[in-house]
Amino acid sequence: MSSSVALTVLCSIAMTVPRPVDAASAERRIRCGVPGVPRTSDDRIVGGSDAEHGAWPWQVSLRALPYGIFHFCGGALIHRQWVVTAAHCVSDGSKPYVTLGDSRLSGDDGTERTIRTRRVFIHPSYGFGYDVALLKLKKRVRFNPYTRPACLPQASTVLPAGTVCSITGWGTTAEGGSLPNQLQEADVPILSDAQCSGAYAPFVDLTSEVCAGYMAGGIDSCQGDSGGPLVCQSAGGQYFLLGLTSWGEGCARPGKPGVYARVTAVADWIRNTIRNN
Repeated sequence: MSSSVALTVLCSIAMTVPRPVDAASAERRIRCGVPGVPRTSDDRIVGGSDAEHGAWPWQVSLRALPYGIFHFCGGALIHRQWVVTAAHCVSDGSKPYVTLGDSRLSGDDGTERTIRTRRVFIHPSYGFGYDVALLKLKKRVRFNPYTRPACLPQASTVLPAGTVCSITGWGTTAEGGSLPNQLQEADVPILSDAQCSGAYAPFVDLTSEVCAGYMAGGIDSCQGDSGGPLVCQSAGGQYFLLGLTSWGEGCARPGKPGVYARVTAVADWIRNTIRNN
């Protein structure tokens, strides 16, 4: 993330015996897009603000090795066995290790789990836009307060320009800088297609890409954030995945906002791929 979200109790005299908790049943009741830990920071971020552990439980780290800080891209958990990320993170044919439930690249949070990727599915139109890939994990994930999926939007979902959404990741905290240890968070507004095109035409594909950030610069994603989530909160309070960090000119430069893969453009492909594999 570069410099660049009266219960009234009636007591009975009779003793009641608590019902046993069915962990599997409780896990099934977990809704997508609902953090198990409330977000405590509402700062506008310059240079990245530390995220509360568990505030973004769909955030994952893609790593070249199953241990240490060998983080190279982000991603988002969307299903018990599926992660979505940027195609350019895995277009070399690699099958990365995926670490879930983490907030620190080094150090043990006690909630992490690392699973190897079994299969990689790159969007068939990747090249000019459509920077999206699906990773099928070797094992299914058990949901808990620190590992939960983001919601997928419908293909018809449209947000007005100016809607403030959130980006997260372990990307560098300055252009050409180093990776932070703690997961970073930032709030950025969605920009209009006209603003996005004005910043990057003819290199942006507005069908499959969306811009977010401040035209004045100062707040942005950066190297190492690629594939990470751009999430927005619905009226019901759930977070849904609007974009994936894709590219930009530098980091947080004036007039050069972040460009994100537009998840609504590939939502049907994501659902069909998961259903058929």
